[in-house]
Amino acid sequence: MKEKIKIWMNKAGSFFQWSAWTDKAGKFLKSGKGIACMAAAGVLALAAAAWGGYEIWLSRQPKFHDLTIELGTDAVQISDFMTEYANAKKVAFVTDPAVVDLNRTGSISLVLRNGSAEETVTLTIEDTTAPTVTFASEYRVMADAGLPQANALVSDVRDASRVSISYLNEPVIPIDYRDETVTVVAEDESGNTTQGQCRLSFCWLRESYSLELGDTLTKEALLLNPERDEPLLDQAVLDEINAGGLGTYTVSSETEAKQIQCTVTVQDTKGPELVLRTVQRMIGKQAKLEDFVESVSDLSGVAEVYLVTELDVSTKGTYTVVVEAKDTCGNVTRAETTLWVTDDKNPPKIKGDLGTLTVEKHSNPDFLAGITAYDEVDGNCKVTCDTSSLNLDVAGTYYITYRSSDKSGNVRTVKRKVVVQHDAEDTAALVQSISDSLSNDPETIRDYVRRKISYNHEWGGDDPVWYGFTTHGGNCYVHAQCLKAIFDRKGIESRLIWVTNKTHYWLIVKIGDGWKHIDATPSRLHGKYSLMNDTQRLETLSGRVWDTTQWPACE
Repeated sequence: MKEKIKIWMNKAGSFFQWSAWTDKAGKFLKSGKGIACMAAAGVLALAAAAWGGYEIWLSRQPKFHDLTIELGTDAVQISDFMTEYANAKKVAFVTDPAVVDLNRTGSISLVLRNGSAEETVTLTIEDTTAPTVTFASEYRVMADAGLPQANALVSDVRDASRVSISYLNEPVIPIDYRDETVTVVAEDESGNTTQGQCRLSFCWLRESYSLELGDTLTKEALLLNPERDEPLLDQAVLDEINAGGLGTYTVSSETEAKQIQCTVTVQDTKGPELVLRTVQRMIGKQAKLEDFVESVSDLSGVAEVYLVTELDVSTKGTYTVVVEAKDTCGNVTRAETTLWVTDDKNPPKIKGDLGTLTVEKHSNPDFLAGITAYDEVDGNCKVTCDTSSLNLDVAGTYYITYRSSDKSGNVRTVKRKVVVQHDAEDTAALVQSISDSLSNDPETIRDYVRRKISYNHEWGGDDPVWYGFTTHGGNCYVHAQCLKAIFDRKGIESRLIWVTNKTHYWLIVKIGDGWKHIDATPSRLHGKYSLMNDTQRLETLSGRVWDTTQWPACE
């Protein structure tokens, strides 16, 4: 109909254009044909008016409509928004559809264009689909592991939004370990839920256990919660297995609700215990298997011990000797040792604790205690100790020398470090020497301690003053004690003070008739003031306080 109206209007326009300019218009109108044409022209005029109204009506019809889609939809097309009045060739997105997150629920306004006209529509993304979940029909719960998280009972969870897994009712482990059926709920972010059931099978005993021959089978090894379930296992059954040797055994345990079993396999997977010794032989002196084997044993029995290496003592040198031992179960142990073919130019080996030895001043330690010497040819050899450079009356670091020789005249010497510890006399002498080099000004003395002793977290052990002045390091306690030691030596009255939680130490010193805080710890805050009153001290301690009832006020 729309196309026909267009054709009629075109014809009418052509006709009126022609009749308006022809000299024969009057004659034509007087004729019968002219009257008919006028009537037709009227009809066409009415049709044109109707067409114009239609065009106006059509232009006012919405070209797009709002759209609701399901969460997770891959994409939206402009055709999804078009009404029957839209011209598919003239439509386009004004709002970039790429900015729309189709994986989040909610509503967003989009601007679309039909020709030159724009319209705003609402795109609503909703989630009405429940998650798709595969629920486990049964889950084995071991007593030592506790109850599983609900998500352990599901697999292959699918949903357009994040899904949380929970129990409908939180389960508990029954006292009698009876099986329980639980309901598991999978819920997405929009509240859509899927439920499923799973049977929890509770186990207090391991399904299987392997025991090495010679080890003792215990209830603790088989029970998952031995402290709770010890009465559920018969010790007599375990005793029979421990006495039974190699084999496979079944251990049963039951409650009023159920019975379960554990298969215990006693096996021998270890080869014999084979201990070898090093052998030294002079050139041409043969060695035998027995010379290398210190000991060999196996619980299932030793079947065979043999040399893998062919021995050759015709040439001087060091040779690797391989020995194997096989038990009755076929387990093999391979071990290596050394054969020395020599004319004995190797000195004895001095053995024992040869590390640093710390002793007290004026003590009389036994430097040979635990020290031995062994020669591959001569066996045990005598050891002597040279302590001529050691002075046990003076603190310091010294070295002593151990010496041992074999029958061939080969000599071995080993040095050992000996530290003679300082005592109170040494500390006093050190403090005196430092004190003599300083004035009596408390601040000058404090600055000296700050410069000489850097900060670390060490407390200085039994003698923090010695530690601080000899290692040049320490924490606030070390700094305070070192400062006090010099004050005491100079007769300056001071007292050690600390915050209530003992996280910082410093001194108060008597200046004239009053007291002041003084801190030798290197720190920007502690060095903000020189001699501090209580208010200044509180400021530098950042809120930490001391017990004001124990020390005099500093003003």
